[in-house]
Amino acid sequence: MSLVPPRPPASAHEYDRFSEIYGVWTDTASSARANLAFYLAAYAAAHGPIVELGVGDGRIAVEAARHGCTLTGVDASAAMLALCRERAERAGVGDRVHLLEADFRTFALDEPPALITLPYHSLGHLTTIEAKRAALGHVFSQLRPGGQFIFDDFLVTPAVLADMRRVQLRAAYQSAAGTDMLLWVTSLVDEPSRCITVVTWEDALDSDGVLVQRRYRRLSLSWLDPADARKLIESAGFVVEACYGDFDRTPFDAAAREQVWVARKPGTNG
Repeated sequence: MSLVPPRPPASAHEYDRFSEIYGVWTDTASSARANLAFYLAAYAAAHGPIVELGVGDGRIAVEAARHGCTLTGVDASAAMLALCRERAERAGVGDRVHLLEADFRTFALDEPPALITLPYHSLGHLTTIEAKRAALGHVFSQLRPGGQFIFDDFLVTPAVLADMRRVQLRAAYQSAAGTDMLLWVTSLVDEPSRCITVVTWEDALDSDGVLVQRRYRRLSLSWLDPADARKLIESAGFVVEACYGDFDRTPFDAAAREQVWVARKPGTNG
């Protein structure tokens, strides 16, 4: 019987286009600013190989490499991996950041790592519970006994949903050619399926402020309710060590702004 590999998440192809604005996108995201120190500390504490899923342009991985870590970055988007490779080379750490183009559900490693991370809400690129379950099961299978899995996900509240649905000016900047640019964003939210379609448009303006070009990009995302996240983690075989409500490691409570999960594969590395 032939086995059909899972289809890459839609965002793998969406990110090939999104890569052109990814630097602006992360530079203007509060969660991207908040999560860097948290993941750098986790990488520094790891005793063994490190794998970052959804490595993107290497914003976290390259900084970790600059601090002495060696790690493998996995991403389904070739364009994002190209940005990561360029970033690592500019930083002089190309030999410390090994890159693998693969899906979260099928990546294969030469050595079981001590730590696998999935930062920046990237589990949300898999937009069904079945796909998320497959990813967590595969992560479990790849980790060494006693290894950690750390990831964060959106914490979606009515206030967050209202903010997502607003039309917002995300950034004003200049292109490489010196053109004035405006980046706008809004989201279409399907609450029953917990799916989000992020819609961005980038406006290019002439010297008189007249719109000369507009380009749209879309990004498919989803979120987990914290109770469902715990069920998925535990059903994959992990033991939950902690759930934080922010990247300062505040215990998850009613004031939480994120859901940050730390899980461990049972056993010890023999």
